[in-house]
Amino acid sequence: MLKGNLSTRPFYNERLVTLAIGVVGLAALALAAFNTSELVSLSKRRSQLTSHIARDAGEAARIQGETQGLQRTVDVNTLKTLAISTKEANSLIDQRAFSWTIFFGLIEKKLPIDARLVAVSPKVDKGVFRVTMIVVARTTGDLAAFDDALQADGTFYDVLPSAIQQNDDGTLSATIESAYNPPTPPAKAGGRGHP
Repeated sequence: MLKGNLSTRPFYNERLVTLAIGVVGLAALALAAFNTSELVSLSKRRSQLTSHIARDAGEAARIQGETQGLQRTVDVNTLKTLAISTKEANSLIDQRAFSWTIFFGLIEKKLPIDARLVAVSPKVDKGVFRVTMIVVARTTGDLAAFDDALQADGTFYDVLPSAIQQNDDGTLSATIESAYNPPTPPAKAGGRGHP
């Protein structure tokens, strides 16, 4: 036997269907209201951000204009001269910190008897003392002994004899370049606060 509903109203429970359609409609209205409020909120936020961007762009343009104005007033040659003068002053200050007394005291202890120091030229290169010395000795053994003595305690390092030549009197002249780490001088007694 065939079972079918041939009536004009196919639903038996119209209230349940009406209620379901009403709930879906209310949910759709609530979702539409939420979307509208979010759209309004985001539009306000966008307008605020746009005004902030415009204000920041104006500020950046103003600062850039001031920077260009200042750059036009700066004399590049004077600035270069000032930089060179500053470098020279720093070099003089570093050379002033070079203690000749301590240096010659160390060399006196290290120099062999048959060798003599003829010239010394200190300079500061990137915060490191570099010393160029010209030494005259009787033999290559004296030069080697001086080289070994320089490197013995770490005060002198990267010792490089760059040129050795025979003099007319039979002695040898050697140019020795070295990095120099000066020892710190002992503190003076009776400083401030002492009687």
